[in-house]
Amino acid sequence: MTFEGSGSVLEDSNEVIRAIRTRRSAAKLSAERPVSRETVELVLDAAIWAPNHHLTEPWRFVVITGDERRRFGEAVEDAILSTSADPAPSPEMVARERMRPLTAPVVIAVVCSPNEDERAIPQEELVACGGALQNMLLAAHSFGLGTKIKTGAYSYSLVVRNFLKMKDSESLIAFVYLGFPEGEARPGKRVGLEGKVDWRS
Repeated sequence: MTFEGSGSVLEDSNEVIRAIRTRRSAAKLSAERPVSRETVELVLDAAIWAPNHHLTEPWRFVVITGDERRRFGEAVEDAILSTSADPAPSPEMVARERMRPLTAPVVIAVVCSPNEDERAIPQEELVACGGALQNMLLAAHSFGLGTKIKTGAYSYSLVVRNFLKMKDSESLIAFVYLGFPEGEARPGKRVGLEGKVDWRS
């Protein structure tokens, strides 16, 4: 098996490579079509198999469904309105962000919760949570689900941290909007490896 470009024998015959290359952020998610708790748990179980140094497992997940999505939207609204941005956010933007959690049946907050093990290195804890996030996206893709990753300045505000009941030591990695996709996702595009790999032998 040789490494070639997209569409090669490698991509066509290797299901992991194919999943990585075909997973895309969903253009739109069905807000009305529910995702079973069992499926969400399988996605989260995939997340915790990410590599993590010293097996610290530095992650925590907050699954937001039902009416709690509306309360999350209200927290987002409070976070936006409490900022001192210049120019001030427009009423339309505030309303759009308040309603955003209702555009998916499930929103999952991925939180880095560093282990107290003295061997744990903060940078490595964050990287491990990034791996957990990727596992989630690929697992969801394998079940025919769509995902969108959302962050933004408000995501790191005290208001949102309080909503998620985050400790001072914890960091938000991302919000994953999860549901059944509607419409076609944009085709993938990468500039390639040229100029980004230093081969040494």
